[in-house]
Amino acid sequence: MQTLIGMAGGLRVGEDSSMDVSVIIPCLNGAATLDRQLAALRAQTTDATFEVVVSDNGSTDGSADLARKWADGTFIVRVVDASSVKGINHSRNVGIAGSESELLLFCDVDDRVHPGWIQGFWLAYKAGARLVGGSVSRVFADGSPALALETGLNNDLLFLPWATGANCGVAREVVAECGPFDESFRGGGDETEFFWRAQLAGFPLTYVSDAEVDYVQRAETKSLFRQQHLYGRSHAKLYSLFRDAGMPRPRRMSSVRGVASGTARIVLGTVAAGRGHELRQHGLRQLGQMTGRIAGSWAHRVWYV
Repeated sequence: MQTLIGMAGGLRVGEDSSMDVSVIIPCLNGAATLDRQLAALRAQTTDATFEVVVSDNGSTDGSADLARKWADGTFIVRVVDASSVKGINHSRNVGIAGSESELLLFCDVDDRVHPGWIQGFWLAYKAGARLVGGSVSRVFADGSPALALETGLNNDLLFLPWATGANCGVAREVVAECGPFDESFRGGGDETEFFWRAQLAGFPLTYVSDAEVDYVQRAETKSLFRQQHLYGRSHAKLYSLFRDAGMPRPRRMSSVRGVASGTARIVLGTVAAGRGHELRQHGLRQLGQMTGRIAGSWAHRVWYV
């Protein structure tokens, strides 16, 4: 098998790789949770040979040194420097460039992969899958469940499905044909744009139920709202790129008057819900996405609200 090495616009064919799988972990100040993720990866049982590539996006908390301490003769952990440009997609691209296998798996530094995660994706790859996503168990930072187990494939934008960036994989041949992750996406839409582009190029997306992760949710009000606001902004940007390919516009609030009344209902419902209540969390998600879509529509000169 051949390995493609390099950055956007500079992919080149390298030497044959001795690794079957490269697990790429984008990392920015992840020292508090990195040990947990690396321990879960070290405990994997799989017939695939694999390496872990920690792509450090400019951490100042010692994440890189912590990662290097895990490396030994049987558990291969390497750190690559992705500090030149802030953003998870830059970290992913640098991780791809610094990896050595044909199957590239991605997980986040603050989550935890379950036993069988690598093996599930590896078996799917050997069966012919080239774009893969797994299942997600949403938990809070203390490990308590947030929501029931769900597929890691998303389709709430009613266009094409996409895999959760914290639990996905892609064959290197897809990157060679479609190009790297789009580094202009930050805070939302980053994995969506790639998986849509790859599917439009003819690579189907496969769901792998055996590849499961604990996906840590944000519980703090300010953090949750900001996350959802960024998601909303990214939805408008995605629409500006994919509307000609068939991405639909939301129909619930197709007018300025509808947006105003809908936003008012969301605000009132959020205020009425008690602090920490599930309804309040749901309202914050709605409000964050709504304001993000409004801002994104203005920025990208589209109407996606």
